[in-house]
Amino acid sequence: MRHILLSGISHQVLTDLEHEKIKTIEIRSPHNFLSVLETNVGDIIFLTSTSGEDVRAGTTGLIARIRGKQVSMHRIIQKTPEFYEESEFQLARLQLEMKGHGRVRRSECCEIGKASVVDADEVRSFEGR
Repeated sequence: MRHILLSGISHQVLTDLEHEKIKTIEIRSPHNFLSVLETNVGDIIFLTSTSGEDVRAGTTGLIARIRGKQVSMHRIIQKTPEFYEESEFQLARLQLEMKGHGRVRRSECCEIGKASVVDADEVRSFEGR
C-alpha cells in the first residue's frame, strides 16, 4: 500500500508512539513539512528514523493514522541595541495513532517540492533474516 513518508524521525518519538499508541508530533524539517502538506486527517502514513535519501526496500518503520493536523506560522524576534532580527517559520502538528509496524517494498521519493511516498506492507509478525 502507498503511504506518505516522514523520514528522519527520532527513535524516541517512534518509541513513544509505539508505547502510547497516540502521540502529537511537530514537523519542522522542510522535506517532511512538504509531505505533511499532502496529507489529510484520516490518511495512513509511514514513519521511519532512516533519512529520506537512505529509505529503500527493507527499511522498517511505523504505520500510523493521522487523527489531527494543524499548520501554523511562528515569528521570532531578537532585538538588542545593536541589531534587530526577525524570522518566521512554519510548522505542522500531527496527532498520530499507531496502526502497526511496516516494511518498505519500494520508495518513490526525493523530488524537490514533492511529497515522499513509499509502497509499504504492514508487518504482523517479526521474521528472522
